[in-house]
Amino acid sequence: MYYNYRKGDITKVKKFKISNPTTIQFFEPRREHIELIEDILYNIFESYKREDLYHPISFSIRELIQNAWNVNTKFLIFRKNNLDISNFSDYIKGIKLFRSYISGKNYEDISKEVYQHNYWIKFCSFLSDYGIRFEVINNTPILPIEEKNLRLKLKLASACVDLIELFNEGDFEIDDDKIGLSFIIFLLKKSNIDHELFRVGNVGYSLRARIEIPFSESYIPERKKFNFLSSNEV
Repeated sequence: MYYNYRKGDITKVKKFKISNPTTIQFFEPRREHIELIEDILYNIFESYKREDLYHPISFSIRELIQNAWNVNTKFLIFRKNNLDISNFSDYIKGIKLFRSYISGKNYEDISKEVYQHNYWIKFCSFLSDYGIRFEVINNTPILPIEEKNLRLKLKLASACVDLIELFNEGDFEIDDDKIGLSFIIFLLKKSNIDHELFRVGNVGYSLRARIEIPFSESYIPERKKFNFLSSNEV
């Protein structure tokens, strides 16, 4: 373990050999999981001499992990209360219960049930000479109403010049948990990464999010390789 300077913060970073691919599976985004993933990200970008990408990508991965946790817990809440995920009236009831949860109620109970139902989250990294691919996967689907909303928000973020325009046009609520996903678009643009290589959507019965970072024109995006996998990716 050694100390490294990251833009004003001295942070302990574990130095280890990066496996390829790397997969970390967990049930809830505890601090130790996030710190391990951040260490992996830093060492990856250090190996490519692209430390400038650490902050925008680590923020993006944290948001994707939080979103995966939200999707899993929403699915659990709907299931345990016998709510229909495709029914709008049931959706409103379920979201109220979810917001009650994120306000701090019954956190430990929800965490135990997520574990009992085996609702996991995976972080994966795939490295090559031509680029990097990161994926965050959870084994429940995003709710149909929210998938439609997410599509609209990300499409709007892609078209907006800045965050001010996004918030003026996007009609976000204060506690909208899709704000962070929209912000990823701007971070990628600012980092000169093609935001079209950020994809998120249901694949089968799971939610899969992907960020690809090409370092060469020889890099082939996953969507071009496997267009048949899903028509639901945003």
